[in-house]
Amino acid sequence: MLGLQYYSYQYYSYQDLQQLKEILAYDSIGEIEFYEDEKVIEYKINRKNCILLSDLIELIKIGFIRFHLGQLLQLFINLLEKVKVMHLKKIEHLYLSLDRIWLKLENNQYLTILYKPIKYDIAFTGYKNIFHENLPKQECADSENIHNIISNIINTFKTENIFCNKNGSSKNEIINKIYNVILKSCQKQNLQETINTIYQLLKNNQFNHIQQTIQFDDKLKYYSKRQHQQGKIKDKLQFLITKYDKNPLLLDLFLFEKISEMRQNLKNWQSRDFNEIQEQKQYQTLLQNYEQKQQQLQEVASENINTLIVGYQKVKFEPYFKFQMEQSLIKNTIEQIMKSKIFKYFENSKQIYNSNTKDFQNYLVINTAIPIINDLIDDFIRLQFLMLINDLI
Repeated sequence: MLGLQYYSYQYYSYQDLQQLKEILAYDSIGEIEFYEDEKVIEYKINRKNCILLSDLIELIKIGFIRFHLGQLLQLFINLLEKVKVMHLKKIEHLYLSLDRIWLKLENNQYLTILYKPIKYDIAFTGYKNIFHENLPKQECADSENIHNIISNIINTFKTENIFCNKNGSSKNEIINKIYNVILKSCQKQNLQETINTIYQLLKNNQFNHIQQTIQFDDKLKYYSKRQHQQGKIKDKLQFLITKYDKNPLLLDLFLFEKISEMRQNLKNWQSRDFNEIQEQKQYQTLLQNYEQKQQQLQEVASENINTLIVGYQKVKFEPYFKFQMEQSLIKNTIEQIMKSKIFKYFENSKQIYNSNTKDFQNYLVINTAIPIINDLIDDFIRLQFLMLINDLI
């Protein structure tokens, strides 16, 4: 993102490793590691040339990066074409969302506060992985899902008066001739028809393949004042990354707070110097909130796991045997469960982390704990029998 060197991580569970590897042969991003004992995949993604779709939309909305309307229409086509190819390859995702779609920019390109043409590939993460942050949201056919994602982006832009040009000019024409036309096509849920509709819009609105613009886009590719600020902004953000790159999620949250502040300064063409004491306080506030949230989760999770273990003991062996599990064994089991990689899922993006996921996190803890506790109880009973037999010999 913005040519800044740092890494983000995403974690997803899986059921069939071989099937997942076949999908990854077609669609992969970053460095991948499998935790086969937990059935979890880890993506390590270099943000220098990769941007999450939810981040891209946020940066467009606040007006920090410059992104032509022509580029937005081309992005919609690329998303639809991606799903179309998946259909041909008989690959299903089933859980597409803004937080599971990445743009991989080619040839060390990156988005900036200036307009610039870009080339990129689309990558999906989280194949066949439920929305742990929103369990009621069920699986959905990819064609329907991608049409819904495009429709949601357009409706958001309409509501917030986002038209991908400097002054929001030609508002009514863009709404009637671009946005509403795509929305109407998306309702039909036909991939090829929507692709054809958007291609026709590009043709009708004088799409420039080199500049990636249509007639409603700003004519000037660069703004001299923004161009003057670009290097300073990048240097400041990279300095913060170097200083605060300890927790990937917190770094992402911190950077976007600073980017929002920079956007306000850009409106007045100012370049405010950072106050290191203020920056430290700002980061510490994020850190304290994160640690408090983690502590609360740990306390509730530990209590729930302990309750599960006690319950399983009562059912499985307490009515028949007199032996008891040591508290140290229970404590070690709780610690083992809480180290499960899948709990990092809730740090996959700022949006997931900031959503109200406490109940869903507890649900995931319980589901993760049950098979581990089952094995623990069975192993404990088996060990007691072996010790009993040994004593009798």
